[in-house]
Amino acid sequence: MKWTLVYFDDQIQNIEVWSDLLEDNFDVIGCADALKYPSILKDHHPHAFMLDVHMPVMDGHALYTKITEHPLYNGCPVFFISGDVSDENKIRAYESGAVDFLSRELPVEEIILRLSNKIKFYLQTSTVLELGNLRIDVQSLRTTINNVAIDLTLLEMRLLGILLRAFPQAITRTEVIKKIWGDEAVKPGTINTHVTNLRPKIEKWNHGIKIREDNILIQPK
Repeated sequence: MKWTLVYFDDQIQNIEVWSDLLEDNFDVIGCADALKYPSILKDHHPHAFMLDVHMPVMDGHALYTKITEHPLYNGCPVFFISGDVSDENKIRAYESGAVDFLSRELPVEEIILRLSNKIKFYLQTSTVLELGNLRIDVQSLRTTINNVAIDLTLLEMRLLGILLRAFPQAITRTEVIKKIWGDEAVKPGTINTHVTNLRPKIEKWNHGIKIREDNILIQPK
């Protein structure tokens, strides 16, 4: 599975080009109408936004403000992209709050790396983890599904959080054991036991935990 990238650009041709260039690494959701941002936030759980700076009706700066102030915004990184690489344009983008400014002239490989690195950092440091109808608030140690609290042990919450931070990639048993138990001697089958105990508690989640040999991953139901 790939990370979800929402790309706002009033030029359909730009959306088509960048969707093709990024398709091996991201599921690109293109939108040419900035005013549709509420439905995008409602229907998708993006790992990042990429905003064209110069758009009619609502430019990238105004759209950034609308997205980040919306109650459904999940805190994921927001990038600006433009062919206008003037210092003024770059400075205004960073002042608006964008995590990075991407020139359309950059090599595709560099853009992919810059997008990926910021997404990884977001996933590793976020204190609120959301996927579908599940939400974990790491600071308050509260987990909800459909806004209803579910009772998890601290270990179960940590396990689920590790899987969410790895999503959409799989993570190995060895990595999970290292993150939870450190250097303690823990049998690989221990993970199966905890996942088995966890599944009934999260049965109303619209995703599920799959174990495939040494890999553990989250998939939509």
